[in-house]
Amino acid sequence: MDYKKMMGYGDKKKISKPKVNEVLNSVKKEFGDLNESITWNNRKFGERLPTMEDYQEAHDKKNMQEGPAYEYKKHHNKISKSLKDLQKNYLTFYDSLRKKGMHDEAADFLDNYKKNVVGFTKKYNKDFGKLL
Repeated sequence: MDYKKMMGYGDKKKISKPKVNEVLNSVKKEFGDLNESITWNNRKFGERLPTMEDYQEAHDKKNMQEGPAYEYKKHHNKISKSLKDLQKNYLTFYDSLRKKGMHDEAADFLDNYKKNVVGFTKKYNKDFGKLL
């Protein structure tokens, strides 16, 4: 008689593989693993534990430099600055003409500005808003 077999020692138990959470892995693949965004090795003893806002902030910083708004920001800032400079210089010239007594020419200049530059600025802002 084999006493070990009777006690259950002779049988080898099958070791099951741990179950893989496919849903969690797909979410991590889609949104990125938030645990990688926050470095845990740099935490000091006594520091507060990260909150959900910390995770969200890390995720936002990671994805902030994406999309059309980020790509077009530099161009939009340059165009807006040049339009403001144009407006300032146009109105300065208008005042100069008025001070010299050329009221009719100054009025024509101002009308031309209103028709062309103001109309363009409005259309530009409308079209740029559609891009975003």
